[in-house]
Amino acid sequence: MHKLIYTGMALLLFITSCKKAEQLEYHSQDNVYFDLTAEDRDSIVYTFAYHPGISQDTIFLPVRISGIRMPEDRTFGISVVDTSTTALANTHYEPFKTSYTMPADSGNYRLAVVIYNKDESLVLHTVVMTLKLTATDELGVALPTLIKARIIVSNKLEKPKWWDMWLGGYSQVKHMLFRLAATTDDLTTQGIDAPKNLYYAGKLSSFLIDPFTWVNANPEKGYVLTQRPDGNYDFYHTATPGQKILLKKNGATGKFYFIDENGNEVI
Repeated sequence: MHKLIYTGMALLLFITSCKKAEQLEYHSQDNVYFDLTAEDRDSIVYTFAYHPGISQDTIFLPVRISGIRMPEDRTFGISVVDTSTTALANTHYEPFKTSYTMPADSGNYRLAVVIYNKDESLVLHTVVMTLKLTATDELGVALPTLIKARIIVSNKLEKPKWWDMWLGGYSQVKHMLFRLAATTDDLTTQGIDAPKNLYYAGKLSSFLIDPFTWVNANPEKGYVLTQRPDGNYDFYHTATPGQKILLKKNGATGKFYFIDENGNEVI
């Protein structure tokens, strides 16, 4: 009798352990999400103003698997959220593929977002692109707060805090010309840096006084001045001929001045 009881208990334990093993083998569908930093989670900001010679660039978004790695390729999808996107396909970005492949034995993927510098209005306005990961039969998107990425694209520069101290009369065109002539992005508001800051300001002044000499002396920069029928000139990079800055002759002084986005002379 005791033997039968012990045998029954052993059989029960065996069945229970098998069920537990089956439960352990089961797992929910693996998911993908954007593995962005806290700063980029809100939005990724890109401006072509810091790269005036390029017609396109690529932003890589890190996509990660929430789950286990598998020995075979798996796919996930991407879509553009129209209701929160002002960027246009083929004008501001390269259209996306229907699906992307997470390589076998990998938990990470770098999603390439190709953006274009074609739209001349980007010097005045920004466009927004909101992307959303989409599910496939192989990978889900069960982390709703982590499956969207927002990219802001422009060709604009913003006025630095130090600008008025050393240069005055801010405009985006003047800012772009400063970066080009001075070959630096930042000055300071520290008096001890005055010699260095004045040196960079002087490089801008020399450029504004005689841009023709600068163009001839710096052919590797890729900028040209082409004359218009009215005798004025267009200044632009050969890689982005659609983004021109007018160099106009002042009838009163006989000198040429760049014209900024507000129609004013850059001085």
